[in-house]
Amino acid sequence: MSLSLIFRLNAAFALLWAIQLVFMPNMMFAMYGWAPSTGLTALAQAAGTAMTGIAILSFGLPNWTSEDQLKTAAKSVGLVAALFVLLQLYQILISGAAPGGAMDWISTAITALFAVGLFAKSR
Repeated sequence: MSLSLIFRLNAAFALLWAIQLVFMPNMMFAMYGWAPSTGLTALAQAAGTAMTGIAILSFGLPNWTSEDQLKTAAKSVGLVAALFVLLQLYQILISGAAPGGAMDWISTAITALFAVGLFAKSR
């Protein structure tokens, strides 16, 4: 699997999260057992906008950079993915903010695979 493909798949995954956060926040809240509120909806939409930015950058970087520059960028994007994994694990295992259902673990595993793939291909 090429580094460019990993970036594009990462973009698609980020876009899925963005769509859910911006357009379907109440569905996301229901998965976590959270009561919807105006503030929580605004926060979800802001996070969705940030995820849209990650998607745009992940999709565009393979076109905007040389192969060596893409490898450098992969380390940074891989670090962002690793931070998301750490946050997800904290929310599932420690804080209880996430229920730890199948979707939580699947999302965490996919994000971890992106982190590993980006770091591995950046060498």
